Amino acid sequence: MELFYIIFGALLIDGIVGDPHVWFHPVALIGKAALKLENIARKLIPTEFLAGMTCTLIITLASAVAAYFLVCFFGIIAAIFCVFISIALRSLLKHAKAIEKPLKSGFLGKARHEVGMITSRDTVILDEEGIIRSCVESIGENIIDAITAPIFYAAIGWYFWGLEGAAAAAIFYRAANTLDATFGYKNGRYKKFGTFPARLDDVLNYIPARLTLIAIYLAALSCKCYADNAARCAWNDRGKHPSPNSLWGMAAFAGALGVQLGGPTCYKGVWKEYPYWGIKYEELNIKHIKQAKKLAVYTTIIFSLMMLTVVFI
Repeated sequence: MELFYIIFGALLIDGIVGDPHVWFHPVALIGKAALKLENIARKLIPTEFLAGMTCTLIITLASAVAAYFLVCFFGIIAAIFCVFISIALRSLLKHAKAIEKPLKSGFLGKARHEVGMITSRDTVILDEEGIIRSCVESIGENIIDAITAPIFYAAIGWYFWGLEGAAAAAIFYRAANTLDATFGYKNGRYKKFGTFPARLDDVLNYIPARLTLIAIYLAALSCKCYADNAARCAWNDRGKHPSPNSLWGMAAFAGALGVQLGGPTCYKGVWKEYPYWGIKYEELNIKHIKQAKKLAVYTTIIFSLMMLTVVFI
């Protein structure tokens, strides 16, 4: 029952208190430590790729070791805490609601601002459909990064190393994902330095992303969405994005809701000609944000039960 207590204890706390935006949040501290170590690594290691790799390995392994020993001293409570800070379901739903609310009142400017809090695309040019598309895409993509992948690694860690392993593996994943968000940019500063953290994040998400499709399919059945389309779109469209993992969530959500997502997207004034994914049975409207939130909750619950079942078997 330990793994059950860890996963659902973490989800319960997340559902009650959410993801507190404070400077001393462990994930925020990981990001700050990474930026400081970046400067040291660049000075000591002449090769940018090796500097980025060294920085990434030090931060991720140190975070995992800290979580391991925290559980050694404080037991299951510390394990639940570590998994809790690795997931962000309530935060994802909160951001979606913050977009949904002004849309219902016709305040597109406010809705664009809220979309800008969860996406890097240019939001000032978005119409109502574009805002909804961005919101649903963000939920479909982040269901893996923010929820199912941390739960997956908590389960794997527990299976091999018990309570300490569950905490260490979840925190290791969260640290790696944070470094990808910090360094994984294809610009002049991070094109080489950020290569290793970006590829590490891709590797870590490879299995969870594909397992998440199963959970989305079952969640779509439970929500009376287009479940078969969720699986079909994820499989057919999986290669239509630079990320090897993103469309297992985004395309599955598009198929489940019966809409098309993707398409040409503007980032900092530069248009990227992404293809569309999904099947357009319905025009995008506000109800699809509500459906996407419900689908995310069901997916989280089903994926958690999947991990518990697999580990126990």
